[in-house]
Amino acid sequence: MPAKPIGQRSTETLAGQLGTTAVRFTHLDDAVTVLDPEVRNSLAVVTGFGPTNAPTAGTLSVMLGAVELQRRLHAPMTVVISDLGAWNSRNVPWSTLVRVRDQMFAFLAALGLDVDKAHLRSHLDHDNLIRAGRIARYLSRSDFQENRESLLELYADHGLLGSETGVVVDSLYTVADVLAPFDSGATNILMVSGMEEAYFTDLARLVLNRQAEAGDLSLGWNGQIGALYFRVLEGLAGYPKMSKSIPASSIHLNMAPSEIADRIMSDDEASEPAILSAIELSSGWDSTDIDRARVAFTERAEHPDAWRKVRREFGDTFAQFADLWQECAP
Repeated sequence: MPAKPIGQRSTETLAGQLGTTAVRFTHLDDAVTVLDPEVRNSLAVVTGFGPTNAPTAGTLSVMLGAVELQRRLHAPMTVVISDLGAWNSRNVPWSTLVRVRDQMFAFLAALGLDVDKAHLRSHLDHDNLIRAGRIARYLSRSDFQENRESLLELYADHGLLGSETGVVVDSLYTVADVLAPFDSGATNILMVSGMEEAYFTDLARLVLNRQAEAGDLSLGWNGQIGALYFRVLEGLAGYPKMSKSIPASSIHLNMAPSEIADRIMSDDEASEPAILSAIELSSGWDSTDIDRARVAFTERAEHPDAWRKVRREFGDTFAQFADLWQECAP
C-alpha cells in the first residue's frame, strides 16, 4: 500500500490515538491498522536519525515528535542513530559521525525521551548487522533502484554521496532496523520518518512478504508494517527540504546565536514560508503562540513589524535549543 495523504477520516482516527501529535504527520501507509487498540500490545515503533551534522530545525521537529509519540503510545520504541549507514552513504569523516551520534543520544534524553523505556542504538549493533545479512537474500539490485531516496540526485549534485554500493548498504541496514521488532516478538510495526524515507517501508515490506513465501528459507516473521510520515520542513532559499547536508537550506544547532538570527531575520522572501514551518514544528510553542505566528506571517506585507517580532522570538527559542545541544556534547 503506497503512502497517501491523511484524509479527514484518518485524521480523526489518528487524533483519537495520538492527540495533538497527529498534526505533525502528513502521510500514512497502513498506520491506522497497526495503531488499532486491539493490537496495541503487539506494537513496536521504529524511528531514527542520521548523524552527519548537528540537527537542523527539520531534524529537531522530528525529534520533538518522537518524544511526543513515545508519551502518547506507551509502546516499545527503537531509535537508531545510523552511524555506519551514514559512513557508507555520505562523505563525512567517521570521527564526526561518532561525535554527533553520541551527542544525539544525549540530546534526545535532554528533550524528554524516556531512555529507560526506549531502545537507543546505532548501526554498530551486532544483532542488526546479522539481520541485514540475513535479509539481503530477499532483495535484488532492481529493488534498490526502484525504491530509493527522492533527493538522491540533489545530494549527488552537491558531492555528498558515498559510493553506489555504500548507498545500498545504508538502505540494507535501515531496512533491517525497521524489521528488527519481529525478532523480539512484535507483530505490528509502526515506522515513523520523513516522507522522503518512505522507500525504507516499501523495501521492508518486500522482505516481509518474500520471506513469508520462502518455505524452508523463511525467517518465520509474521505481521504487518504501518508507517506515519512527518511533515517535511521545507528548506530556506527555496530548497525542497531543510537538509543538514546543504548548509544554505537550513538553520542548525551548531550555529552561533548571531548566525541563527541572521538566517531567521533575513528578508529573503523565498525563506519566509520555511521559517513559519519551522516555528510550527520545531519551536515547542503552544497553540496560541503558533496561531499568533501564522497571523503575523499572513499579514507580513501590511504589518511587517509583527512578523519581525515573531521571527526574533523564534530565533531566541532556537538559540536555547542550540545551547542545550552544546551542553550534550561528549
